Amino acid sequence: MLKLACCMQALRENLEVLSKLGFQGIEVPGSLQLNPYTVSKEDRRRLKELVESYGLKIVASNVIYPRGFQHTSGDEYTRMRSIEYTWRLAEAAAEIDCRILVWGSSHARNIPPDIALDIARERNLAVLREASRAGEEYGVVFAIEPLSKRESNFINTVLEAYEIAESIGSDHLMVLADIRHMIREEDSVLDSLKAVAKRLIHMHIADENMRVPGRGVIDFSKVFRTLDEIGYRGYLSIEARIGEKPFEELSFAKSYIEDSYRRSLLLQP
Repeated sequence: MLKLACCMQALRENLEVLSKLGFQGIEVPGSLQLNPYTVSKEDRRRLKELVESYGLKIVASNVIYPRGFQHTSGDEYTRMRSIEYTWRLAEAAAEIDCRILVWGSSHARNIPPDIALDIARERNLAVLREASRAGEEYGVVFAIEPLSKRESNFINTVLEAYEIAESIGSDHLMVLADIRHMIREEDSVLDSLKAVAKRLIHMHIADENMRVPGRGVIDFSKVFRTLDEIGYRGYLSIEARIGEKPFEELSFAKSYIEDSYRRSLLLQP
């Protein structure tokens, strides 16, 4: 059964669109709507109530680190600030029952040219280890999002994300697969999805041109068939350029996704 969400701010006009179209969830920008430094506990509570009033659930949060964070910085205070924020964000997410935090935020994890790769890698892993501990403490999961080389120079494939998650070995550190990034970096999108099935907890979907599924060239029926084969039961969260007519664009996307899913059931395993 398909569970659909969309990455967007939880504003009334957006929630109304998602509710009318029969989406189940929303993925909110953490740096804007969950940020423990700028959003009060009361405002987060009101956010949860607003989303639920439209029959929706906050299923995840992306863009979790605000600008100015840099996990690999040569300044220890800056690195410790990333770790403190990670813990406080996990607590804030748990308060509103948002159980998945997307560890993407390329600006925060990218490796500057003046930092040795092995040192920068260890500094990023230090944040991920703390994320796993914070996740265990508050009952949330950090999902590592591989990004294409156009956006990040650290963790570009789901296999890299999987290997890091396995090395840390926590059930609170899992893998997110973003189809738009995968088609640029993976030798085989379908084989890679199968290879990371054990830790695959969340999906971002968009076409190769950053528009909604169906507005480009990706055959999502094959993707959905593979997800069905590996027993994926998480959300499909549209992360795309919606444009100025969100109802029409998301209505088109939902119909395309549902049709692709029906076609996927007819494909040979």
